[in-house]
Amino acid sequence: MTNILEVLASDRPIGEIVEEFQREFNRVLIDFLSQKALESRLLPPLAREVLAGEDPHSLLRFAARGGKRIRPLLFCCGYLSLGGTNAQAILEASVAVELLQTGLIIHDDVIDRSLERRAGPTMHLLWQEYFRRRGYRARYATEMEHFGLSMALLMGDIASALAYEQILRADFPIEHKLKAARAFSGVIYRVALGELLDVDLGQRALDTLTEAEILKVYELKTAGYTTEGPLHIGAVLGGASAPHLEVLSEYAIPLGIAFQIQDDLLGMFGRRSEIGKDEGSDLLEAKRTPLLLKVWQESSPSERALLEMALQDPERAVRDLGQVRALIVKTGALRYALELLDQNFAKVYASLPKIEERLGRRAARLMRRVAEYIENRRDYKGALESYDDDFPQR
Repeated sequence: MTNILEVLASDRPIGEIVEEFQREFNRVLIDFLSQKALESRLLPPLAREVLAGEDPHSLLRFAARGGKRIRPLLFCCGYLSLGGTNAQAILEASVAVELLQTGLIIHDDVIDRSLERRAGPTMHLLWQEYFRRRGYRARYATEMEHFGLSMALLMGDIASALAYEQILRADFPIEHKLKAARAFSGVIYRVALGELLDVDLGQRALDTLTEAEILKVYELKTAGYTTEGPLHIGAVLGGASAPHLEVLSEYAIPLGIAFQIQDDLLGMFGRRSEIGKDEGSDLLEAKRTPLLLKVWQESSPSERALLEMALQDPERAVRDLGQVRALIVKTGALRYALELLDQNFAKVYASLPKIEERLGRRAARLMRRVAEYIENRRDYKGALESYDDDFPQR
C-alpha cells in the first residue's frame, strides 16, 4: 500500500505526485462508501443504493465522476506540515472534505439551477430521471422537478453527515478529532454565509457592487472549503495550535481567491470538454465576479446594456456569449483579472518564509510546490490560449 505522506514529501514532479494522490484517494473514497453501504444492509434497498449503488445518482458514482481532489490533497499537506506520520489514517480522514465538497456542490447546483456538473447531469436532474423511470404519478404540475430538488437536498445532507463521521472515526487522538470536528463545523458555517451573500449579490445591480464584496464571498466560500478549511482540519489532526493555523491562513486565503479567479476565467472562456457544463456558465448563471464587474465598469452605455441583458436572460447569454467575451478582452477586464491573480499568488509566496519559521523547511517547500501546481493549472490557461492566440504565455 502506498504511503501517501512519503509521496507528498518526495522530490518527484508535482504533477506525478498529484496523479498518484488522486489514484490512492479515489480508492479510499470508493472503499468508504462501499463499506458504509454494507453497514446499512438492514435499511431499505434505496437507502443502500444512494450510497454505493450502480445508478448515477448514488454518492459513489457522483463523487467518482471527476474532480481534481485538491481539497483532500491540501488536507493531507496540512497534516504532513505538522509532522504527521499516520499515512493511512490521514488519507481515510481526507475523504471528509471531498464528501463535504460533494454535498456543497449538490446544494449549489440547486441554488444555481445548474443542469450539468463534471460532464454529466446535476444531482437534482438525476433524481428527476429516477422519478420518470419509476413511473411515479405527479399530483402537481411541477411534481417531478420538486422531487428531484428534494432528493438532491437530502443527498447533500447525507454527504455532509458522512463527512463528519469520517473525521470522528479516524485513527487519531480524541482531542485532535474533536478540534477537527469543530474546525469542520466552522468551515460549513462560513461557506453557508458566503453562499448566502453570493445569492444576494446575484440579485443586485452591477452598479451597486464592489469588488471587495465579491472577494469576501470568495474568501468565505472558495478559500473556506477549498484551501483554508482543508489545510486547517488536516493540521489540527496533526496537533496544530492557533499560531500554526494563523500562518496557514495567510497562505490559504489568497490561494483560494486565486483558485476562484482561475475558475471565473474558465467559466467564461472554457470549452464544454474542459468545464463539464455549458460554455459561458458564469454568464448563464449571472455570477457576480470581479471579471464581469470590471467589464461593466469599463464599458460604454451600449456595451453595459448588452452585458445587463445577457445577465438577465439565459437565452441572450447563450446568443451573446461571443460578444461578451470580446468585451472582456477589449475593456482590459481579462488583463485586470490576470493581474489580480498575480497579486494573490504574490501573497501566497510571501507567506512561505513565515511557514518555514513556524512549521519548518519541509512544510514551506510542500506549500510552495502545491501553490505552483495550482498557479500553473492548464485548464484555465488552455481555455484562454484557445480563445485568443495573443494570450500571453505565463
